[in-house]
Amino acid sequence: MMEILGYIAAFIMGVTLGSIGGGGSILTVPILVYLMGVTPVTATGYSLLIVGSAAAFGAFRYYRQGLIDMKAAITFAIPSIVAVYLTRAFLMPAIPDQITSVPFVVSKDIAIMVLFAILMKALTANSGMNYWIVNCSILCMKRRF
Repeated sequence: MMEILGYIAAFIMGVTLGSIGGGGSILTVPILVYLMGVTPVTATGYSLLIVGSAAAFGAFRYYRQGLIDMKAAITFAIPSIVAVYLTRAFLMPAIPDQITSVPFVVSKDIAIMVLFAILMKALTANSGMNYWIVNCSILCMKRRF
């Protein structure tokens, strides 16, 4: 039953990604963890593939229409790709599975989910243009007036 809910939530997430062009990871990780039973560390990796694929599809459509500023896109993409690689290759393996045990146990999985909860709260509190201005899809679009 949870798997069916997971697929429904994934469809809604896809509609959200297609409509507003952002926020995919923040939606994907909780769906994978809570509805599909994937561990948080693995879910963050899966979200890179899922959201990246959706973004690539949208970017290709905009590129064919001549709406992508390639210089801005490459300027944004290179440090992002390097940061993701370094994080997944060095930072994530360096974080211990159990971060602390006093006064309660905090595992890496719990810490990741708390981080995503804080990010979701921050995004909903500041859901105006402040968030969308930094979204790559807006930064990389050519202005057409």
